[in-house]
Amino acid sequence: MAEKPKIAILSNFPAWLYTDRLPVFKGHYAVWLVALHEAFARQDEFEIHWVVLNKNAAEPLRFTSHGQHIHVLPRMKRNLGLYSLYLWDRKTVARELALIKPDMVHSWGTEDCYGLCAKDFKGGVKLHSVQGALRTCVQRASYPRFVRHHSLYEPGVWKSIPHITAESPWAVSRVREVAPHADVKLFEYAVEERFFHQEKNLAPTPLCLYSGDNTPLKNVKTIVEAFSRPELSHVTLKLAGVPQDAYPGHPANIMPLGRVVRDEMARLLSEAWALVHMSLADTGPTVVKEARVAGLPVILSTECGSCQHVEEGKSGFILNPHDVDGLVRAVLAVTGDAQTARAMGEYGRAECRRALSGETMVASLLAIYRELLSGGPSA
Repeated sequence: MAEKPKIAILSNFPAWLYTDRLPVFKGHYAVWLVALHEAFARQDEFEIHWVVLNKNAAEPLRFTSHGQHIHVLPRMKRNLGLYSLYLWDRKTVARELALIKPDMVHSWGTEDCYGLCAKDFKGGVKLHSVQGALRTCVQRASYPRFVRHHSLYEPGVWKSIPHITAESPWAVSRVREVAPHADVKLFEYAVEERFFHQEKNLAPTPLCLYSGDNTPLKNVKTIVEAFSRPELSHVTLKLAGVPQDAYPGHPANIMPLGRVVRDEMARLLSEAWALVHMSLADTGPTVVKEARVAGLPVILSTECGSCQHVEEGKSGFILNPHDVDGLVRAVLAVTGDAQTARAMGEYGRAECRRALSGETMVASLLAIYRELLSGGPSA
């Protein structure tokens, strides 16, 4: 029997979710990689290897999960890696790839060194998936020096890897600004299965939800300014992921929740009347997709990649990221009554659920793998 083609996925895969030999990480992680990993369990065409660097690994840790091979490798400190071109980490990954002997390397994101590792690969097909657009982000908002310096690696990755996927038309445009001749494919990242099964249980009074961090890029201050207006004093705003002391003196209708675990996030989406997200730059965000799958209308900015899942005036509103007056009007329109909120949340929901399912994600990615490995143009 012929061997299955091997795919090595280089990413910040949350391996700690699938083994007790790594400490639990309590911060943000790539939930779309979880959706992909668990959906991959239903395919038998390719041999999948996940390769991830982890500072808590003193030596290589290898195990299987959902029929896939997980390779957890030790790494050096990020600050040292940044200013040494990540050479030590790149060599560590290269040695592991020499053992795996993949037919294709698929890297995710330029937020770490995985794109650089894929760039180094010489043994087969190379594919890169965009997670964020660091170059654009540091242009539009204040970031720590580490991120600004790290973003300088991104153009080189995008220009050197021949095949690239991006999760939204907005992200495709950002890639083409840097690498106009790249083969860029639109490829949606799935939503975790739990959000497909969460029943709606609307709060008795109007409730809007934001979920994300409180960095300048997320532009939470615009949302807080809008909900501080007297016109929205009757609408509760919950800020998942925003520290409770982030906005001292805020009105009583604004509730920063701090860090929220995934099960709690699902519950919050079930009770919210609408999601609001006014990012200055975002390839997603994933929470918009989760909201649409869960049946929420969404009010978001023109700079959110997930705009393709919102139809203006029918399943939400799309605004300039600094349009406070427009945001107030949109919230009033969506939360006028519970029936309106439900109807807008249901509009186009079935299409979103099909587009953002694990099955669709895997089918699309397998088609890309198949075409690239055959040497032909991918779908």
